[in-house]
Amino acid sequence: MHRKTAMKVQGGRALKKNNWRRDRDDLWIPRPGEVRVVREAPAPGSRHLVTVPQLRAFLERLPMWDEVAVGLRAVVLSGDDDAMGWHDTGVIGICGWERELWWEDTLSAFHDEHEWILDRLGVDRERAPDGEHWIVRWTEEQARDFQLLHILPHELGHHRDRMTTRSRRRAARGEPFAEGWANAVFEQLLPEYDLG
Repeated sequence: MHRKTAMKVQGGRALKKNNWRRDRDDLWIPRPGEVRVVREAPAPGSRHLVTVPQLRAFLERLPMWDEVAVGLRAVVLSGDDDAMGWHDTGVIGICGWERELWWEDTLSAFHDEHEWILDRLGVDRERAPDGEHWIVRWTEEQARDFQLLHILPHELGHHRDRMTTRSRRRAARGEPFAEGWANAVFEQLLPEYDLG
């Protein structure tokens, strides 16, 4: 039996074969005045420590939220497992945490850069036997606090960087700006934040 596989031509143009309407839940469709919070399934071997209601409540407490939210379409509890967080045009993501809370091979560079944050959160850690890495013993609450108080503001810092450049196309000032913004937010929110 012969089946027709070519698309129908109407008015001199080939018609689309399937329904090409955009899904109403598509994160890339701009919706005026709304920042959506979306939860994706975590990657295998990881889990989300932050819930959607916790994330919504935290976003409302952020300093300068009305300014930071300009151009932001969504915050995603992401299923990616290759980073702690990410940013893209108008969308930021917080990645799932490894199912095992403890980090056995934390690089010294990461530890040294975030040592003061780990101290303030009360995270237990010690140098690994190889002398080059650290063993970081997170509790679930400490890891959640780290995601909300540091990772989320860091990715929002990238978004803020993008939105305050003239073209609004890229985050021109990069990691130093995002890390500085995240550290300032951490210092401002920590005194009123309920740790644990």
